[in-house]
Amino acid sequence: MSLGISALIILLSPLVGALVLIFYKDKSEIKSSVIANISIFISFIFSLMLFIIFLFNSSTTYNYSNLVWFESNNLIFTFGLLVDSLSVIMSFIVTFISMFVHIYSIGYMKNDKSFNRFLIYTNFFTFSMLVIIFSNNFLQLFIGWELVGLSSYLLIGFWYKKPTAIYANMKAFLVNRVGDIGLLLGVILIFINISSLDYMRFFDSLPDLSNTSISLGSLSFDLLPIIALLLFTGAAAKSAQIPLHFWLPDSMEGPTPISALIHAATMVTAGIFMVARLSPLYDLSAYVLDIILFIGVLTAFLMGLVALVQTDIKRIIAYSTISQLGYMTVSLGASYYSFAIFHLLTHAFFKALLFLCAGSIILKCHHEQSIEKMGGLREVMPYTYYTYLVGALSLVGFPMFSGFFSKDLIIDLFKFHGDYLTYTILISGIFVTTIYTFKIFFKVFFGPNKLKIKKTDQIEHSDVIIIPLLGLAVPSIVIGFALFDSALFNDFFKSSITDSGRLETIYNDFVRSSLSFTLHSFLTFNFLALVSGLILSYILYYKNYQIPKNVTQKLESIIIYVKREYGFTHLSDVFFPRIFNNLSNMLWKKTDVAFLDNFIVNGIANRIRIFSSSLRLIQTGYIYHYAFTMIIGLLILLLFFYNF
Repeated sequence: MSLGISALIILLSPLVGALVLIFYKDKSEIKSSVIANISIFISFIFSLMLFIIFLFNSSTTYNYSNLVWFESNNLIFTFGLLVDSLSVIMSFIVTFISMFVHIYSIGYMKNDKSFNRFLIYTNFFTFSMLVIIFSNNFLQLFIGWELVGLSSYLLIGFWYKKPTAIYANMKAFLVNRVGDIGLLLGVILIFINISSLDYMRFFDSLPDLSNTSISLGSLSFDLLPIIALLLFTGAAAKSAQIPLHFWLPDSMEGPTPISALIHAATMVTAGIFMVARLSPLYDLSAYVLDIILFIGVLTAFLMGLVALVQTDIKRIIAYSTISQLGYMTVSLGASYYSFAIFHLLTHAFFKALLFLCAGSIILKCHHEQSIEKMGGLREVMPYTYYTYLVGALSLVGFPMFSGFFSKDLIIDLFKFHGDYLTYTILISGIFVTTIYTFKIFFKVFFGPNKLKIKKTDQIEHSDVIIIPLLGLAVPSIVIGFALFDSALFNDFFKSSITDSGRLETIYNDFVRSSLSFTLHSFLTFNFLALVSGLILSYILYYKNYQIPKNVTQKLESIIIYVKREYGFTHLSDVFFPRIFNNLSNMLWKKTDVAFLDNFIVNGIANRIRIFSSSLRLIQTGYIYHYAFTMIIGLLILLLFFYNF
């Protein structure tokens, strides 16, 4: 079977599943689950086949453009499939996570009245994400981008009778529209300058476009940096980077499986994927890479601090997601796109695992989400306990776990290049990440059983919840080590990303091998920061050490400031809504009320009424008044004709 047919099956199978679920009359949970899971499983099997093929031969790019949407003179819009190492590994991630989330949802969403609708949304979301991944042109990318936005809006607000869910999905929708405007403007600039939206045509035109500028009034700007910056605006909104990050924590109002699917492994990584896909552009974008690096560093560290002061288990993991996306963005800003995708890969598995563990805990705790009210669940939930520990060790970057190989590689990159400021900030991020990750661990699984959850002889949950935890725990341990030498540093991304030459230098001069990299890590500041964070978390949350009151009083104002996301919460919830409310009120009063209503509609009617009222005065009903009027009219006519 050709690669094009395989990619088409991967793409269309979730869509077919969604359509069958819509029109199939039997809406029972069992049959809906079978249809949804089979469609995703087919996509996963073909994705796995392509991934294995490209592991052994990743040098060839397969570009298909067969279906013409629109054609006029030299203008052609096509539907195409780009199958290369980048699209293959992304489809593997999306379908793998989606498959286990669908299995998990059978248990988590059991007896929900809208179970069938939930599966329709998740299948449609998976299809939308795959449209982005396999696109070979900007038009198709933009369509997939908007479909992902639509499906995430539906999923975040799945429980539409819950006011907080409606508020969250509206916030996510509006913030992503801001980014979409930037993406659309970037795509329009590309089309204006090359009269095509095809990736390869655009990449071939980059040498000519690098000498092109655009004018805005009396100002002139280089074209490529402007395009790169506009496209990154869309990526920053989708991947929740400062200052467009504040929609992601609120989106936790959706069902927990959605948090694992959208906000850990797939939707939020779309921006990272797009920048990596357009790496030839960003290599020529000058100062834009510095902006990306700066935003990534801020996001990685500052959002980690916000996670540290949260008590809601899902919000802690959500802020952790934003922080880890910051690490990926840092790697993009350093123009090491492959490292960003590698961290995207490992992060997808361990973060999805952590979210599903959180869902398991929430179910067991009768939908309680505050870790301050939990405790003592280690004996009650052994499977969740051990799988959460695996995800936690991978997240903090403990040596030999998957997250270590990807995250430490990004951090050590800056030490290798002598950028010690960025290196120090990212190491501080390890310290913070370890504290809040094990804060959950100690508060949930140790200490007194505050909710009085009883231990039983039965397994903690049904198999459909336990199997995904175990299934995701395996790659969270091994996939980083397995692909470190064999894929990342073996030219896996050579045909799809432009940084292959830089990777060879890093490997020969610094990394050498996965084993050498691991052994060396025990002697680095990275490991020291990790151990320090673990010890501090143990003291604070296991031993429950009470910080002196004079210290807490000094830190109180800082903690409040961090909880408010450095003012971003006020900006998003108060400042901007107030501005737009005042602006809309002013426009309503000046345009709708003053101009349209009072001047046009009511104004004309009032003037006609005044005129008709004045004219009515001569309608007296007396014959001599009418005779007098006729005589006056006749005299006027005689005078008129006399003059002519």
